[in-house]
Order: sequence, then C-alpha cells, then structure tokens
Amino acid sequence: MKILYAFQGTGNGHVARARDLIPRFALHGEVDALIAGLESDIDLGFPIRYQLKGLAMVYDKNGAVSYWNSLLRNNLLRFIVDVIRLPVRSYDLVVIDFEAVTSFACLLKGVKSLQLSHQAAYLSQLSPRPRKRSVHWEMVLRYMSPSSYAIGFHFSAYDTFILPPIIRKEIRVLTPTIGDYYTVYLPSYSVSYLVDFFKRFENERFQIFTKEDVDYQKYNSRVFKASVEEFKTSLVHSKGLICGAGFEAPAEARYLGKKVLVCPIKGQYEQLCNGIASQDVGAFFVSSVDDSQRLIFHEFFNSSAAERMAWKDYADDLVRCIVNNAINRKPLDDISSLQVW
Repeated sequence: MKILYAFQGTGNGHVARARDLIPRFALHGEVDALIAGLESDIDLGFPIRYQLKGLAMVYDKNGAVSYWNSLLRNNLLRFIVDVIRLPVRSYDLVVIDFEAVTSFACLLKGVKSLQLSHQAAYLSQLSPRPRKRSVHWEMVLRYMSPSSYAIGFHFSAYDTFILPPIIRKEIRVLTPTIGDYYTVYLPSYSVSYLVDFFKRFENERFQIFTKEDVDYQKYNSRVFKASVEEFKTSLVHSKGLICGAGFEAPAEARYLGKKVLVCPIKGQYEQLCNGIASQDVGAFFVSSVDDSQRLIFHEFFNSSAAERMAWKDYADDLVRCIVNNAINRKPLDDISSLQVW
C-alpha cells in the first residue's frame, strides 16, 4: 500500500502528531511525507518526499494575525501549480493534517482523502466556540483543507467523529514530578517582554523557551532556545505549563498532570476556540499576557495540583482501522470499532 501523509509545518502540533503517526502508518505500507511550510520548532525525525510552501497565516511582532502580510507571503500562483503537479492518484491512501495543497489536489483529481487533524473537530458545530463567531475564520476551518472524510481530535467527545488527543509515545513513557518552576512557551511574545512580565511574580520561577538562539538567566526566569528534548525535560518536571492556546502542548501537559494556563494568539480564532475548550479539562484561560490578566495569573499560581487526564493510547488501533478501511473500500472515517473515551 502506498500512503501519502500530508501536514502543515507551520505549527508544532502538526509536526508532533506526524512524528508519532507516520512511523505507525509505515508498518502498513510505503509512506511518503509531505510538509507545507517549515516553521515548526520540532525536529522532523523522518525523510520528507515533498516540501511545499502551501498556505499559512503570518503574525505581526505583537503576536496578532497580519492579514496583509499573510496575503503577501502566500504565493497563490505557486499554490495552484503545486496542486496541479501533486500526484495524489499514485497513492492508495491519502491522509491530511490540515494541509491545503494536498486537499485541493485530491478535490481536483477526484481522489478520496481523510482529514485527520484537530481542525477537523471544528467541522462539528458542537465543538466549543465563543458566543460571537467569526464568519471568515469558520470558513477557513471548513474550507482551507477540504477532504472527503474527517476524523477530529479534541479535549472532549463533542461529536461522534471526534477522538481524544494523540499523546506521543515519548510523552507517555515519562514519569512526571513537580518542580519549583513553570515552563513557558509563548512564541508570539518577545522574550524580553515575558521576562519583564514574569518578574512581577517574584515568588515563582520560570523556564522560558524561545525561537531565538539564547541561553541566559534574568530575574526569576531562565531562557532557553526551544528544542524537543529540553522542552520535554522542562515540562515533565515543572509545576505547570504557560503556553499559547494550541492543542497538542496543553493536551500533553494535562496528560502529565500539569496545571495549564493558555493565552490565544491575538486574532487567531481557532486558538480562541481552543482556549474556551481547554477549560473543560481544567486549564486556565487568559486573553493576553499583561496586567489586565494579573489576577488570573495569581489564581493559577496559587491553585492546587491538577488531576492527570488519562487519555488512552489508541493510535495503533486508529491507524490500523484507517488502513483497513482503505483496503476494504469502506468510508475512511468509519471509527465505529474504536472504544477510546
């Protein structure tokens, strides 16, 4: 069986999930990996067959989505050429983690594909949203990476096609302890701003991870260049995690029994939705990292230790189910045989 696994490289969560799932799919056939964009801070750990520009959102220096820069940075002509050239008909199974080129190539060429992503959970109107919905962001979530079938991941079983978070093997084998610091990963804020903000909480200590090539101590913060191993080591021995309102990092932290505080990227509707949903599994939510949210930070620091979210390790069963669906020409999103919640 020839399998194409296509994913976004513009978010750590997509890459982390690919690192875990691609080797599992490789047990069932020959897998070609396609990545669109390469802005993740996580090492890939496997060869890439196709590396494309794809489509991505661009953020300004304040962490907000820049629609103008997004328009300028996305080369629509190249996108169209990549869609036409991508040989999706050469594969027996196409799995997509919110990647637009492969989605539209399959749509253009009549190839059935499976959307296997956190974003797919938002195809359900039952997944948490803010009271005031963003029409254009809802359209992005629904139409940026269209597929014939969809399986989503989320914090809770909001709908029948939504599964628990995929917790990587390298996280499951860890033995967590509770140290005397908080792990921080907020790449949409500058390191200097974060160091100055967290010095207000003089009774706490912080390990801040950044994309910058730095390593230093200032006030009550230690600053590191982001890497898979150092971040993992920091998280497993921390008191808790302070991070953006993505999906995978908060999910892994809650699996390890860590307190979590999330802050959505400004103007990023999906992260706002994630932040709201994360409260269902005990996370704290702030709208920004500034003095207006200081009381919530204090509440977070003074809160008791969190209960561990013991999500099942079902990834092998999921992959086997998807492959069998493809072999037997069944709907690729038929997960009726899985018992995971």
